[in-house]
Amino acid sequence: MTESKSKKFIDINVKTFKDLDYKIIKTDKCCSCGACIAYCESQNFNVIEMNDYIPSFKTEKNIDNCNECGVCYYICPQTSPLLEKLCEAYNIKDKIGNIIKILSAKTTNAAIAKVGQDGGVVSTILAYLFDKHKIDAAIVSEFDKNLKPIPKIVFDKKDLLKSAGTRYSISPQIIPLKDLYHISHGFFTKRRIFNIDQLRMAFIGTPCQCRAISKMRFLRVKPAHVIKYIISLFCFENFEYNKLYDILRKETNVAPNNIKKTWIKKNFFISTKKNEEIEVDIKKLDPAIRKPCHECNEFTGQFSDISIGSSGAPKGYSMIITRTEIGYKIIKSLLSYGLIEQFIIPASENRDWINKKLNWYNQLISLKANKK
Repeated sequence: MTESKSKKFIDINVKTFKDLDYKIIKTDKCCSCGACIAYCESQNFNVIEMNDYIPSFKTEKNIDNCNECGVCYYICPQTSPLLEKLCEAYNIKDKIGNIIKILSAKTTNAAIAKVGQDGGVVSTILAYLFDKHKIDAAIVSEFDKNLKPIPKIVFDKKDLLKSAGTRYSISPQIIPLKDLYHISHGFFTKRRIFNIDQLRMAFIGTPCQCRAISKMRFLRVKPAHVIKYIISLFCFENFEYNKLYDILRKETNVAPNNIKKTWIKKNFFISTKKNEEIEVDIKKLDPAIRKPCHECNEFTGQFSDISIGSSGAPKGYSMIITRTEIGYKIIKSLLSYGLIEQFIIPASENRDWINKKLNWYNQLISLKANKK
């Protein structure tokens, strides 16, 4: 971590991992993003680890290894320090956040459309960034044979299709950054990268995860300094993996390894490997909702370059909110290259279309706040 900006905010009234454990983890507010682990492990402090999605000291002996720098507390998305400054940096003045442009679009790539969720826009963005040599890697989420999310760094466009689709149980998306300094020397030689600080990465995550990455970047905390693009996914709430699939198995008699795809459209749907489509009342999944989600009042992901989701989008499309000039230029390029196809708003709805979307998102945000 560099000095300057970070020391200005951390040296005063330092909070440590013990404070984080007491105020956030022990009170079920931890969103399992992995930011604290990624920072601590990348610095070789040998203090904390993730156990069943919960950060904790590795052993009682490792407690003494903590240098009480306070970084883990400040970069946690559930703590309040830095939020005011972060809102200023992202020009956030309301619950939705800064908007340069809002539109609906879908991919024109047949391979991505086949495996993607809704409009396949996220995978198309990453493919474009790889093709144009704007990134060397991206943090995405894949899943195993039982649909359990696995955060992963991918280094090539061909690996993107494995990460297509939406996950409804948490993936500790920032964790892979802890291994950044262990990437093979051969990779850097092949890409003609002579210093790890030259690495350029894109990050895909939920609003809380993007908030943590943005905090890390604001403080210039390594290893998040290599993240050049932040893409947030709309997120109303997330589920605990075991509880979610226990309920789904009970309601549908379908095991996770026999599920091909899941999606939410008012209710929860699964598509089996036999191409059967089964609907489950979304309210039956309430026991599986992660407790930290009740503490979150974000939906579209304010602290990002681009926010993407299906809510409010026409069937087969994604809604896209560009928040920064970087994000706006990416979407503009995708449109100009014909990589995504924009939804044409009917002339009769043109005037009110965007306002209706924004009103809908405000309603969802208010609903989230009322569920606390």
